[in-house]
Amino acid sequence: MPDLSQYISINAILDNSGVSPVIRIIGRSAYPVGVAQQIAGILSITEPDMIIDANTDFGNPNIYWSAGALVQANRPLRLANNNRFQNGGYTIKYSVRCPGYTDTVLTKTFVLNYTAPVLVITPAFDNFTPSLKVVDATTYGVAGITYIDATRTWAGVIRSVSGTNQNIVGAGINFDLVYGGNYYDASYDITLTSIVTWQLPNLSNWVTIVDKFVTVQETFQSEIPPTLLQLLAGLTALKNKLDAALNNKDAYLSLLSTYNYAVALYTHMIKRGQVGDLAGLSDYVYNLQKIFNNGVQLVIINTNGIIPPYDWGSSVGSTDWANITGKPSTKVISWTAGQPGFPPIGATSITDSRFGNIPSTQIMVFRGNALYPSFTKVSDASQTISWPDALGGGEPVLIQILPL
Repeated sequence: MPDLSQYISINAILDNSGVSPVIRIIGRSAYPVGVAQQIAGILSITEPDMIIDANTDFGNPNIYWSAGALVQANRPLRLANNNRFQNGGYTIKYSVRCPGYTDTVLTKTFVLNYTAPVLVITPAFDNFTPSLKVVDATTYGVAGITYIDATRTWAGVIRSVSGTNQNIVGAGINFDLVYGGNYYDASYDITLTSIVTWQLPNLSNWVTIVDKFVTVQETFQSEIPPTLLQLLAGLTALKNKLDAALNNKDAYLSLLSTYNYAVALYTHMIKRGQVGDLAGLSDYVYNLQKIFNNGVQLVIINTNGIIPPYDWGSSVGSTDWANITGKPSTKVISWTAGQPGFPPIGATSITDSRFGNIPSTQIMVFRGNALYPSFTKVSDASQTISWPDALGGGEPVLIQILPL
């Protein structure tokens, strides 16, 4: 009698996405007319732990015809200690019996080398438009295995809206945290569940693996950004600290650097906001708040209110700073008495073309570690400034020519 070797075929799915892991064996139904309705198929499956799950009873088959199709077989799948697939060799032996044919046996093997990915959620928060989303940033690629797709489901809890926690759900790579058409100054607890499908390539492309991943709940904070006026108030307070440090050169220079950075952040933030370039501007705000708070990041205290569109003020009539030519900048002359190329020990003046046409009110002199106001400049046009106290050996001197 003939056998069915030219027809027999199976696909295997290792499925760890449900309550219990299974290895699903799907038999081919493209047999000669009337054969599929009569076959009885039994399975013997050996996993990498070398435990064999074998059925030898054709009277109680794993695969058979029912309701117009061959029934697929679901057999228990044993996992490794980490509750992921066992790596190593698998052997599936599929035996088919059908009246008029010799029993036919198909043996197929494959080797699995699988490392489960780690789910990564990243926030995409724009508190200015506003728009609040989180993104599945996971790398699903596994070496030697072909990634097919991922089905993602999201769950979020907004803590809170009008004093009550609200549940939101979503699907896809991005999860929009909108609730009732609005975004809230609130804490968001987020969980992602991802069911991922891969396929073993090349000669083993008859094998599919499906795994399920659930993140630990992650919490993200949103807030109503401080207004431009509130940030300006912080900037003004920093300027007042700078002015108060005039008699301490080191403190003054440190604060001056911080103040200049804060001004640049504030100005750049406004310029970007007014043209709608909002990506990353929350970091500008956090950095400014940290500067204003002596280097300590403020703790966010949620108001649980609706985040309104941000008011960037008017840009009418303004010119971008980068497009302004001839703009003023601070010039610095610094040396230690005795250093070649500068006024020597005992000197009582310095001449430099950069002092020309600069009023003395725009010049600051530091000697030692303190502001030295006792210098003179005979006229704005003069290129020389003088002082009554001769320079001492090794004395540090710093002169700043301030912009308008």
